[in-house]
Amino acid sequence: MAPDDPAEDCSRPRRGRPRDATIDDRVLRAAVEELADQGVGGFSVNSVAARAGVAKRGIYARWPTRDGLVLAALGTLAAGLVPPRTGSLRADLLRLAPQVDAVFTEPRMSILARCLAELSRYPDLYAAFRRESVDRCAAAVQDAFHDARLRGETRPDLDTDLAASAFLGVLLTRQAFGRQAFGYGSPPGSPDPGSPDPGSPDPGSPDPGSPDPGSPDPGSPDPGSPGPDGPDPDRPDGTGGPDAGGPDAAGPVTAFHRRLVEYSLAAARDSAPTLPVGG
Repeated sequence: MAPDDPAEDCSRPRRGRPRDATIDDRVLRAAVEELADQGVGGFSVNSVAARAGVAKRGIYARWPTRDGLVLAALGTLAAGLVPPRTGSLRADLLRLAPQVDAVFTEPRMSILARCLAELSRYPDLYAAFRRESVDRCAAAVQDAFHDARLRGETRPDLDTDLAASAFLGVLLTRQAFGRQAFGYGSPPGSPDPGSPDPGSPDPGSPDPGSPDPGSPDPGSPDPGSPGPDGPDPDRPDGTGGPDAGGPDAAGPVTAFHRRLVEYSLAAARDSAPTLPVGG
């Protein structure tokens, strides 16, 4: 057999060990722990390697630079939104809302807040984080409104950027300033704030039995009338290490999410009611 015969090459055993599929997850979790302890300025790849129990060369094979690893770790804490494209604006928004709220669980929120405060000293890293995480998340929500406009679920001249900003702004403002500031406090005897809304639909599927995906759900609360305070999303406490985040880390759909979605749908059709008080 000729020495350069391809059959001989195929029969030769491959050198080296198979790539360990768990290393990426271990390194990213260790990197998040390092950010929690040291912040961006004190972030050390050597320390991450020790925390993850992997060789430093294995880290650099995946993330060639320190900043690349910091950016990847921060990305696991962000919402990581992707356009759901369920075929219904209501179902899309019901899937996206809990994912945005999940960013505000601990320890994710505290780690992100600390790191973002430091990123002002690292303009290139901040620009990359904004481009890869913040802007992409906003684009996912805007895409949901854009797709709905193409399907005829909204008025044809809908400003999708403004609609997405309003939707995200309500969620972010409510979390940033607290529920009490908006009159959403839980009075004595109210439902357990950690329980999901029992009447919420499955956000992963289009509205069943509705020929018009943009029409209001008969079982949903009237977005124009006040109602009792709805329960908040379940808030994991991060036991066992910081959560890597992403869509799978989202909490349940709550009564507030449903009211916000109905309000957003009405606004997209140019018939927005007054935002309800009490939830």
